[in-house]
Amino acid sequence: MKRFSIFILLLFFTVIVNAQFTDRYWTFGDSAAIDFKNLANPIPSHSILRSRGTCASICDSVGNLLFYGGSNDSLWLTPNNSNFGYVINKNHQKMQNGDALAFLLWYQEMIIVPDPGNVNRFYVCSAGVDGPSGFFYSVVDLSFNNGLGKVTQKNIQLQNFNASDGITAIKHGNGRDWWVFFKSYSNTSPLDVFYSYLISPSGISGPFIQHIGIPTQYGGFLRLKFTKDGKKLFAISPANLFEFYDFDRCTGLLSNTTTVQVSSLTGPYINYWGFDLSADGTKLYTTPIYQAPGSNTSYLFQYDLNASNILASVDTLATFTKPAIAGLVQRGPDDKIYLSCHYFVSDCDFDYLYCDTTHSIVTDNISVVNFPDSLGAACNFQPFSFNLGGHKAYYGLPNNPNYELKADSGSICDTVHVGLQELIGTTGNLFAYYNSEWKKAFINANKLKGRNYKLILYDITGREILHENGKLDGEYFTKDLDMERFSNGLYIVNLTTDKEKLVKKFLKN
Repeated sequence: MKRFSIFILLLFFTVIVNAQFTDRYWTFGDSAAIDFKNLANPIPSHSILRSRGTCASICDSVGNLLFYGGSNDSLWLTPNNSNFGYVINKNHQKMQNGDALAFLLWYQEMIIVPDPGNVNRFYVCSAGVDGPSGFFYSVVDLSFNNGLGKVTQKNIQLQNFNASDGITAIKHGNGRDWWVFFKSYSNTSPLDVFYSYLISPSGISGPFIQHIGIPTQYGGFLRLKFTKDGKKLFAISPANLFEFYDFDRCTGLLSNTTTVQVSSLTGPYINYWGFDLSADGTKLYTTPIYQAPGSNTSYLFQYDLNASNILASVDTLATFTKPAIAGLVQRGPDDKIYLSCHYFVSDCDFDYLYCDTTHSIVTDNISVVNFPDSLGAACNFQPFSFNLGGHKAYYGLPNNPNYELKADSGSICDTVHVGLQELIGTTGNLFAYYNSEWKKAFINANKLKGRNYKLILYDITGREILHENGKLDGEYFTKDLDMERFSNGLYIVNLTTDKEKLVKKFLKN
């Protein structure tokens, strides 16, 4: 009987390992979406986003939407409201506990990564550029609310420096686990460092730190993207930086830096705003803005990565003049390259969002490169050719990884060996993060045992200032704690269940 039970557990885990996700439903802009379920005929759809930039989504293996999220720029217009990051369920409703995620108002701060150990659980990783600074993750569990999900862990802070606006992820060579990459732009962290974390059935491990390439400049702006096969990582920033590296999906290590253009803040310089790569990895598409006095022009460039002089191979596919401003580009599930543009108008009080009455060919459509593997005119760029069905585009498009990437066949890690240590119980983890802007402490715990909890908060003198009892929500605990009425100082969180006791400190400043 024992042997049979182990067999069933291993069989169940094999199903988890082979679970496949896709990004066949894009959500972006002002309530815009594209349904790619039929790759030969993508169609416009809808969302409830109102985001000029950051957005991401994930679908099941046949393209059914699971959930999505992004920065809620409309809240920027509401005084004293800082709930900028949020998660939305497949019915286009805010997910339970899905607000106040630690990112805001940038462009590629967020990415969704499946938990390799649980088919219903997902990590929402976010790079805090400013406001809430650092590297964070939250956890979405779709086993709650009849599949609509719940955020069971929120804003667990793994780094506290300013992260660059360009978080990316790639599947491990075993085809199961995930690597997540980002860089900093803080004076407290070297600017030539890549930070990576490994997500496996055991949780998140890292950071793994590697000094490589040219230091990143120009504030928090940085774009990081892998080729479709995961063998190279590209880094591009507004201050001319254009370089790429070989990548080992087994070890997570970068090597063999190729510097195409050196980072510089002397102008006029090319502001590489967004970019992506053709499916075969031979062409790079980017949307630069020349930073010269009085310039109102942006472009869509194509570079031939096989050319002996990559910079000299540039081909200008399109030129945009204000009020049209080239935004981000993204390779779609159909391997076409999509370009979103912003329409810079003055008919609203604030340029982060359009007025409801604002419509134009720029707002109501996005552009498409139909054959991105081909050079020059043969790539068949069609400006403003995909109509959004009455919804609107801004700068941003979804920052989705290649969920469909397979194991790295022939590598040293192209198979997954499941050990019993991944199937047995583990002890609980407690996290505490205080955000000084929001004046909130985010208390999270996972892998808990027992059915009941007791939460006690002490100040540095040992005085009990909060006492709460309740029922556990499965293995999770999460609480947004308003700290505005409490003085600055060190606080101690004590979380006790029927079977364990966890302690964590945080500083209110």
